[in-house]
Amino acid sequence: MLMIDFIYKLNEVLPTWPAGTRRSLTQLSEITGTSMPHVIQYLSEGLGRDMDISGAVSGEEVLEALELLSQRIQPEIEERERHLAERRDIAIAAYDRVLEKVQVLQLGKNWHGAFRTLSYFTGQYQEDLPKDVLISLCSETVRAGIKSGANMQELGQWLQKGVAVAMAQHNRQGIEEALDLIDAYGDTLLAEESGKGAMLLGNILAVLEEPAARYELWEEYKSLVGQLYPET
Repeated sequence: MLMIDFIYKLNEVLPTWPAGTRRSLTQLSEITGTSMPHVIQYLSEGLGRDMDISGAVSGEEVLEALELLSQRIQPEIEERERHLAERRDIAIAAYDRVLEKVQVLQLGKNWHGAFRTLSYFTGQYQEDLPKDVLISLCSETVRAGIKSGANMQELGQWLQKGVAVAMAQHNRQGIEEALDLIDAYGDTLLAEESGKGAMLLGNILAVLEEPAARYELWEEYKSLVGQLYPET
């Protein structure tokens, strides 16, 4: 993996790095999808000391390494950001066009067509759209899927994607958005006859439990669980 990819991956990891903890280089290799030789090379360069395969680093040390490495390849980062911005502009323009098409389909009660259109578009542009737009799209895709009678596997795919994107923001707002998605569609999942929906809901709630507590949304989380499972 190129150094710039390693930098971007680590920037995704840092917001969820527990304070005061250290992670092994093996863990960083797995988390970032970077080969161990490259992890050792990049961290050694960033920290100015030789690292070895048995080493471990703190979040503060990783931040220090990232700052130095980012300065070293700043022109490459700026070029990537320009490229990402161009892709984002193209995706947003396409988003505006697809919304018009979907609105026509929805007005005509063609929910199957709306679901297929949204599914295809979201799958095609999910890497380029702003996070808030992508979360909204996933929600609209689930809603159209429910109205079209789509199977739980398809609905679950987009609901899980929306929750994952919301959580990947690594902040309180992201967790709130994830809880809102569950609030909107949790009852539908529980009512699904095969039990797959209930299983999916349970898995999502389990993943959300710790982040909800970390971002001081525990009461909101408990309230949502109480609404979905009033007996508990």
